[in-house]
Amino acid sequence: MTRRTFLYLSSLIIPMLLWAALGFAAEPKDEPEKRDVRSEAFSRIAAAATALRTISSGFTQEKYSSMLKDPLVSSGRFAYEKPDRLYWEITKPSPAGFVVRGTRAKRWEGDVNKAETFDVQKEPVAKAIVEQVFAWARADFPWLEKRYRITVAEDRPTALKLNPLSSQEKKYVSHLIIAFSKDWSHVRSVEIHEKGGDYVRIKFSHILLDEPLPHDLFNP
Repeated sequence: MTRRTFLYLSSLIIPMLLWAALGFAAEPKDEPEKRDVRSEAFSRIAAAATALRTISSGFTQEKYSSMLKDPLVSSGRFAYEKPDRLYWEITKPSPAGFVVRGTRAKRWEGDVNKAETFDVQKEPVAKAIVEQVFAWARADFPWLEKRYRITVAEDRPTALKLNPLSSQEKKYVSHLIIAFSKDWSHVRSVEIHEKGGDYVRIKFSHILLDEPLPHDLFNP
């Protein structure tokens, strides 16, 4: 799995944050002023999660590098359906993406008709990332709290900072920043900061909740 693909997969963690009931996460006891902010934001995010079945959106991804004067820009679409279906596709400038349905998946770079099908359970890196995404969807906080330290970076609009604890993710990611809309109804943007200072910013748009999705969208 290439480093670029790892970053694409890592960004899937973010839409799950929109719907996971984060209110169960442990709160730092040395930050009393932050506690009420966290509780309010988390409870409102949790309220949106209860009945949600599907999410779909467009996105723009900007890659900032110290080696480049201007960011590399790409765009695509994302979809998720409970309990175990994911779709992530870069459409411009170079097609690439993957689909997950349970333990079956496929990935492609270029022609989707030449996609590679694989078993998630037989690829350790893919398995770890997919497990992480579905853990957000299940709100499996004992599992999640072993992997991230979650703090409030900004009050309103709310922004959360996630510092990875796992050695695997630390190889690539310094921290994540997730910025929500003023009413906490959706994620506005995500930043994935790499160890060397480069980062990726993902801006979500045209977010649709509980809209019917194409039946064959998640076919691996």
